[in-house]
Amino acid sequence: MVLIKKIAYILGIAGVVLFLLWDLPYGEPVPEGREVIRYWFITGAKEEVPYHARKFNEIQDSIYIESTAVPWTEHEKKILTGILSGNPPDVIQQVTPVVKWASRMALVPLDEFIHRDDFDTTIFFPALWEEMKWEGSVYALPVNSASYAFLYNKRLFREAGLDPDKPPETWSELLEYNRLITQRDQRGRFTRMGFIPHYGNLQTSMLMAWQLGASFLSDDGTRISMKNDETLKAFGWIVDYYNEYPINDVNAFMAGFGHAEQHGFLSERVGMMVLDSSFLDQIERYRPDLEFGVSFIPAFEGYTTVSSSGSWWVAIPRGAKNQEAAWEMIKLAVAKDTQLETVAEMEESLFPGTREAANDPSFLTDEMTEVFVRQMDYARSPSIVPMAHDIFWREFHNAQEQVMFGLQTPEQALARAERTVQRALDEALSYDRFVRGRMSITDN
Repeated sequence: MVLIKKIAYILGIAGVVLFLLWDLPYGEPVPEGREVIRYWFITGAKEEVPYHARKFNEIQDSIYIESTAVPWTEHEKKILTGILSGNPPDVIQQVTPVVKWASRMALVPLDEFIHRDDFDTTIFFPALWEEMKWEGSVYALPVNSASYAFLYNKRLFREAGLDPDKPPETWSELLEYNRLITQRDQRGRFTRMGFIPHYGNLQTSMLMAWQLGASFLSDDGTRISMKNDETLKAFGWIVDYYNEYPINDVNAFMAGFGHAEQHGFLSERVGMMVLDSSFLDQIERYRPDLEFGVSFIPAFEGYTTVSSSGSWWVAIPRGAKNQEAAWEMIKLAVAKDTQLETVAEMEESLFPGTREAANDPSFLTDEMTEVFVRQMDYARSPSIVPMAHDIFWREFHNAQEQVMFGLQTPEQALARAERTVQRALDEALSYDRFVRGRMSITDN
């Protein structure tokens, strides 16, 4: 027992030391005479101070950004604790829905700064800009994103007798192309497929629902609608697809996929995919000889292409002590030159968060990039139900899986998902009211 207590004591001390070391800022000692602003940024496996923070420290001598990496697994708890304790950083970088933070009174509205400085908000892509708002006010600015487009294998097109310069424009054409590209061996197992609706991180069914005009959340943000006509039609398309291509056979085929050169598109086992702009880096790294094209994401006849794009954003947390300096740093982060320099420096680049940077000739270096940029004008935010973001996507995926395996009809699967998400939203809204009440008390 004594030994266990000693071990526990040692581990406890070690944990405190590690916590303190983790919380130490990056960079050189603070230059004398500068006003310090504290910047907490989200980090994953690779901890690196964002370019805009380093640039800000270099181009002026009155303010110094003290940058601290916050692990993804701890970011929400740490930031909220800082706010509630009255000792938050001056700027935070985030990727989770802005509304979740703004509704809890955890962020400073930026409207006054925007109006005072006549800051041009039209520089941002519409999908990203809408994510920054809650109840008529702006709470953050987008710094980076990703764009999606339709990638197709030109060599496989030629082998299938298709024109390599004419990708499908509609979902009906895509099905025709899929039939020509897909191959089976003598035992009936897939050896190549043209398109797989659930392969990739952007769901085909959601793109279809958006194209048809689906709305999943009421205007007041309190009611869920998943069993709507548009999503039912999208799920119906999925049912038809897997009636022709049995899900178990498709999954057996996909079991041979992996990462890098074993990716389905890079290994030329899948001929068409909706992929994000950073995938071009993967192609250059693992399959520079791949003959491929980039085009707009297909749409239903009579409808417009739709894509998706979320945002990395920066904001000023409630209680920040140096808000003016924080605002100056945020403006630099979204400035055109900073955006372009950030993208140029990244090993695996994100997409610029502003239209003016994305449309600059130094970024529009080829026709493929131009497609990704143009697709951003048709993007929708993945933050569909901000107050129940993770639950919504979990239930959407679960509903689609039930339909793909024929376990439920689209009506049954979406109705069940709708009920589950509504309960989660109700709980989130109730908790939100509680948190706002507590925040109000701390103001008094």
